[in-house]
Amino acid sequence: MRFPATCVAAAVACLLLVAGCAAGGDTVCPGGMDSFTEINVYFGLEKGSGVTLTEEEWQSFLADTVTPHFPDGLTVLDARGQWFDTAEGRLYRESTKVLNVLVPADGVGDSVAAVRNISDIYKAQFDQQAVFYTSLPACAAVY
Repeated sequence: MRFPATCVAAAVACLLLVAGCAAGGDTVCPGGMDSFTEINVYFGLEKGSGVTLTEEEWQSFLADTVTPHFPDGLTVLDARGQWFDTAEGRLYRESTKVLNVLVPADGVGDSVAAVRNISDIYKAQFDQQAVFYTSLPACAAVY
């Protein structure tokens, strides 16, 4: 995903606002549910050269880089993303993979560090300017 600096700065400001709100207190979960943090990571699939990652490249990255950081489980969703480049006055659309993980609320710091590590590797490996992620309080249970 290629983003101009103004878009990146705005997104970071929004993420900091969301993180600040989420840090405001503990999530009270209904009976039988536990407190977790839901992390969503958005990986644009268009390399800096304009070539789209192949499914094989994604699966290799998932197996070699992502899974070791989240061995307890994760979900990957196929999505279509878009962003407006204000410098070029152009709307970009691209295929996207969304990584979704639930982590215990008390271990979110390690998980965010893992996301940052994964993102750094992805950006270097596939010539990306940015990888976005969100973190939200959640309640979950397995029945």
